[in-house]
Amino acid sequence: MDRKLNARRGAAAAERAEELGLSAEREWIDWFSVQRNVVIELPGGPEIVYVIAHYDKVDVNPLVFVSTLLNGVLDPLIGWTYTSDGAVDNATGVAVVLQAAYELSKLEGRRYTYRFLLAGSEESGLRGTRAHVAKLSAEEKERIVLALNVDTVGLATTDNCVMSDVSSDSMTRLALQLAAEGGVPMGAGTIPPGASSDHAVFAKNSAGRDIGRSAMFNLTGALLPQRSYFTTRSETEVLFFSSCLEFDGLDLLGGCLLLPTGKLHGFRDQAEQVDPMRLWHTYAVVRSVLIYGEVHGLPLAPGGEG
Repeated sequence: MDRKLNARRGAAAAERAEELGLSAEREWIDWFSVQRNVVIELPGGPEIVYVIAHYDKVDVNPLVFVSTLLNGVLDPLIGWTYTSDGAVDNATGVAVVLQAAYELSKLEGRRYTYRFLLAGSEESGLRGTRAHVAKLSAEEKERIVLALNVDTVGLATTDNCVMSDVSSDSMTRLALQLAAEGGVPMGAGTIPPGASSDHAVFAKNSAGRDIGRSAMFNLTGALLPQRSYFTTRSETEVLFFSSCLEFDGLDLLGGCLLLPTGKLHGFRDQAEQVDPMRLWHTYAVVRSVLIYGEVHGLPLAPGGEG
């Protein structure tokens, strides 16, 4: 993953998709971002499965805080100062999603239509995913049966987890079952208080929820007009993979003083933090879930088959 500005990271993700033989569309987000979503669609049956990872990175520092209040508008000016590689958060997720797209592109007669969304502007209020979902028609939203999100996986210092507090019960059980059958370590975790990721926009969405997310993540930025404020109501089952993060004193210090000292959003997020085997473990479970769905259908109701 390219270490340069976020707009370049998105372009690099699209270029990598093309190298894999995948057709990637770059999608406008909003007036405040030079980033673009990258969307790869594999046609299949009428029901849609989304597989999502964000590609943008950020540091915790006073300039980023000011930019966040303006919906990330300063990112092109301050992005070059970021000390983070964005390797864990979230080049790891992008790698998993692109490889999954490549594998599924070789299948014929797919049961589901797959949309692989490499979202921009996640670090400034989930805006890439919010804008994408807002532009979908009501008919398209009805067709979505699952949103599988991969964000911050493969850390050398901690295991991978299914975030069971936000993932549907049936999909959590399936992921853990397939991991166990494949001999892949996988835990059940919960996301830290106040944190979120792109799955939330798919799980439950409406105009009111979107404005609430804007107020939570961008504070005064919520007063600026956003296309996602006109979204319609939708609800989708989700499955969220992340690392079972354990924060230390430097994480807490950085959050309080707006210093980039944490494992994420700071200088410690470097490629050396990624364990290739643990990254592969996440991919193996993601692939197993998707292939299981192709063969058996996804378990889209608690305890039952889809």
